[in-house]
Amino acid sequence: MADDQLALAGASMSSNMDFLNDLSFPLFAATIGIQATHEIAHIIAANANGFNTTIPTLAPSLVYGLMGGITSLQSTPKDKQSLFDFAIAGPLAGLVVSSSLLFAGMVATISLDAASYSDLPALPLALLRQSSLAGGIIDSISPGLLSVPDAALGSQALTDINIPLHPLAIAGYVGMMINAANLLPVGRTDGGRIALTLFGRTGTQLVSLIAFIAMFIQGVMGSDLLLFYFSFVIFFQSELEVPQRNEVDDMDFSRVLVATVTGVLVLLTLIPM
Repeated sequence: MADDQLALAGASMSSNMDFLNDLSFPLFAATIGIQATHEIAHIIAANANGFNTTIPTLAPSLVYGLMGGITSLQSTPKDKQSLFDFAIAGPLAGLVVSSSLLFAGMVATISLDAASYSDLPALPLALLRQSSLAGGIIDSISPGLLSVPDAALGSQALTDINIPLHPLAIAGYVGMMINAANLLPVGRTDGGRIALTLFGRTGTQLVSLIAFIAMFIQGVMGSDLLLFYFSFVIFFQSELEVPQRNEVDDMDFSRVLVATVTGVLVLLTLIPM
């Protein structure tokens, strides 16, 4: 099946990015569902910890259409644990839903016949190879799909090879990338809030600087998502979050462990294959 898919993908297939067909609704519903899950998880965590937030403002993206949402704090969290729970709840929920949709979408993709497969929307192979974790999920279900065909070496750029995928798989892939980017330790993002609870204000400034440099380098080297996110945070969310009422008490070990595991997932998601 993978060989047939690669043959179709490399046969000068134009990238169908307008999705104005019968499969547009699953893509729209899945994308909104991922973002809704992310924001609902934030609201639940905020209510559980006794502070209020603003209504999320959706942030557009030149790369994926939707970069996520901006949710500001209306009241001050009582301590680091409260801010941590709020910050990590949204992206983790989004990652779980996104990876599940990617898996389901890939199962749906390989179950289609050749005619139906050729009608699917397509993403560039270069884009799909920008995530080791998401790419690994794709390859585990359709082995070899993201491999560079021998015929393409030296004669066809990866951006010219488009891989048709079910809309659920596309939404899941994009959702994983966006939620992982939201966890990068920069500015007043979810990742920046998590860094603030782990490293304090002085330590977070250093960690954020390193993350900004890494984002810029990776963006220049080919990650449109990280380059756009770098610019977005610099202009709109570069400041650190407001102080908590108690910034003295340290984080408990269980939350540090969750943050460590989450950090590994972020790296696996954003490091290219």
